[in-house]
Amino acid sequence: MTDVENTEPAPELIATHYLTSIDDVVEHLRAASQLGLGVRVTSYLEQDEDVFAERWELELLTSSPVQDPDAA
Repeated sequence: MTDVENTEPAPELIATHYLTSIDDVVEHLRAASQLGLGVRVTSYLEQDEDVFAERWELELLTSSPVQDPDAA
């Protein structure tokens, strides 16, 4: 018996945006939702001198990047 293969193609990357405020992230998420596009968001810290600032990377995709719940 073999595993069932996912026949849907992986979503393609349209653009990557580097954002500096959560308000910008929310605005991008709303726009992507209205357009029916998928997104992948990651956050990270960026150091400038002795100060850390939170930043976000938002990848705009052709469709939702659905994850397999059994993969975890």
